[in-house]
Formats: sequence, structure tokens, C-alpha cells
Amino acid sequence: PRAGAGNSTGGLPQAAAPAASSGAASARRDGVGADEVRQYRFALGISARRFKRYPPLARERGWEGTAEVALDFRYPNAEPVLSLTASSGKKVLDEQALETLRQAVRRTDLPVGLRGRDFRMLQEITFCLEDGE
Repeated sequence: PRAGAGNSTGGLPQAAAPAASSGAASARRDGVGADEVRQYRFALGISARRFKRYPPLARERGWEGTAEVALDFRYPNAEPVLSLTASSGKKVLDEQALETLRQAVRRTDLPVGLRGRDFRMLQEITFCLEDGE
């Protein structure tokens, strides 16, 4: 879906292996619930759409793409560490995807069942000129 913040229905925990596809999460501790991860991904996607900005340079040059960002939650850190796992092909879009998720994470409450847990989640941010975003 090209609704702006990538698919927000995935997010199933996987044991100890790094997340390999969009929406995957890996757990180092038992108890990371798939429903809670899905709930958080959905809320994060909604929040990300509010903060997503199409970089003017990318718009002017007709650049589009999808950046995939890993959110690594590690206890006792309050916020996840964000890192680019798949480039959109344009640095300006990748940087905007990271900034969009930084802002969204600060304004999206982590479900109680995920607090204090170590897990990884992937989130896509798609930049498509047809979407008007």
C-alpha cells in the first residue's frame, strides 16, 4: 500500500533472528506479543503520515522510492535506535524517512506489553509523487 508510512499490519515477532522482511520483529526476551506489535505498527504508521514531508529537491526532480527503517528497542532505552535497512535509492528520501519515524516514535505511545522488551521492527516509508505526499 502506498498510503505513506508503509504497511502497518505486519510485525510478527520472530525468535532471535534479525528481521528479514518488512513488518517483521525479532524478540530477545519472551513475551513480545504479535498483537501488541501490530497495534504499535499501526499507530506508528498513522503518526508517521502526519510528519512525512516530501523533500522539495526530490519532488522537483521526480524522485520516488521506499526506504525501510529498522527500529531497535533495547531495554532500558526510552526510544528505539533507528537505522536504514534498505535505501530508497536517494539519500534525501532516506534521511526524510528516518526523520519522519523519529518524530512519529516520540508521539506514539508504546503499548504497555512492549515496554521493557528487546525487539526489532521494520517500517517502510514510501515516497510516491502520485500520492501527492
